Amino acid sequence: MIYGPKNNRGSLISFNMDGVHPHDVATILDRSKIAIRGGHMCAMPLITNILNTQSVCRISLYFYNTTEEIDRFIDGIKKTKEIFKL
Repeated sequence: MIYGPKNNRGSLISFNMDGVHPHDVATILDRSKIAIRGGHMCAMPLITNILNTQSVCRISLYFYNTTEEIDRFIDGIKKTKEIFKL
């Protein structure tokens, strides 16, 4: 699930993968040298009361990210799905 507006998005993407804890996603991506943040994002009331979840993953993209890094991120998400049989 991707959180946030459908249009006019910024460079932050908050998301969850059903059945996978955000810290597990972050660990698997870290092994591919992709750093994301997993947890409450210092916004626990928003995460629990508004988004109705316990924690989220967040990736931040900027002009210095390369297409290779984005490809590694996508490969890491695919690897996570394989590991957790999703």
